[in-house]
Amino acid sequence: MTMNWTIVGTGVIAHEMATVFNKNNREIYGVFSRNADKVNQFAADYGVIHQFNSLDDVFSDDNVEAVYIATPHNTHFDIAKQAIEHGKHVLMEKAITLNKADLDQLEDLAQQHNVILLEAMTLVHMPLAKKVKAMINDGQLGKIKHISVAHGSVKPYDPKNRFFNPDLGGGVLLDMGVYGISGARYFMSDQPDNVQSFVDYAPTGVDEQAVTILHNQAGESAMVSVSLQAKQPKALTISGTKGYITIPEYPRAQSANFYHVDSDTTESITEGSTENALFYEILDFESIIADPSNIQNYKTMTDDVFTIFEQMKISWSQQK
Repeated sequence: MTMNWTIVGTGVIAHEMATVFNKNNREIYGVFSRNADKVNQFAADYGVIHQFNSLDDVFSDDNVEAVYIATPHNTHFDIAKQAIEHGKHVLMEKAITLNKADLDQLEDLAQQHNVILLEAMTLVHMPLAKKVKAMINDGQLGKIKHISVAHGSVKPYDPKNRFFNPDLGGGVLLDMGVYGISGARYFMSDQPDNVQSFVDYAPTGVDEQAVTILHNQAGESAMVSVSLQAKQPKALTISGTKGYITIPEYPRAQSANFYHVDSDTTESITEGSTENALFYEILDFESIIADPSNIQNYKTMTDDVFTIFEQMKISWSQQK
């Protein structure tokens, strides 16, 4: 299936997505940004057919079938709501919304209007992650006992920057945290029923770094460490009774290492390509539109992650 896509936003990730469309010989139907000069330049750079001057123009165009929303996440809810109400399928950059209540509202609206709403979480669309998940389900790691995830950068402190500005949905949780918690939840067999989290705040009041411990009824635990002020490797390790799998650069990884306890050997696992990460999102999204029954696993994943977010916030409130 190929569709008429419009990209909403002209930031870094929008350019990455447009590059992927071009590389895979896929046409981009339209682009919108509030900055007309950026729209015109974006269209020229990537051969976009239509340059939209307003969101109303985007959503009133019957030829627009799907929108990729790549604007700051504090704008996601309003834009997605308009798109869904106009019958457009929505692929939205992470974090898909600011909270669980907004997510629930958009999901209900998408169901009412018979359209697909999906978070562009690269990890769950990567062929390597799917392969590792299948290996776990096949019992190759034995019983899963623990998952560790680290993800951190050093962002120059600027109260006006989206990372630290509460008005822009700032904080580590909705930036790196969504990767870390999604990574842990994806490889756990069931939703955690016990969540403990510890947070440090930036001067603006947003969450600057957090360490979170998850545990579920299957006896699986996870520890997720994310920070805006401490460089950490983007690494995820799944440990079981038969060995462990380490996935460096886990959000878009194409290779991993599998250590086997019995043979004391390490095996390399490869699948997919990092450079095609965003294209895998597109392919999965279009396959779900063709067969909507395929959305349930992705929906459950996103719902579970945002439930964990709410539990983390409860832990944080108890620290004050």
